[in-house]
Amino acid sequence: MDKPKLLNLKEAAALAGVCPETVARWGKRYGIAKQMHSKAPWRVDPAALAFVAAGDVEGLMKYQAERAPA
Repeated sequence: MDKPKLLNLKEAAALAGVCPETVARWGKRYGIAKQMHSKAPWRVDPAALAFVAAGDVEGLMKYQAERAPA
């Protein structure tokens, strides 16, 4: 499975119809985004974002399990 192009907070927020702070909060809560260090920009997985924005936590868990290294 190819890796999706990661989004920054502004792109992800526009796509989900929420503010960037909400996407950052989702990133922490659901593991859909990451920072390489505390000052680095957030990088958001667009497929995982779609699951969270739709309220499909079960689908997100399945998606994340499929992408986890073996």
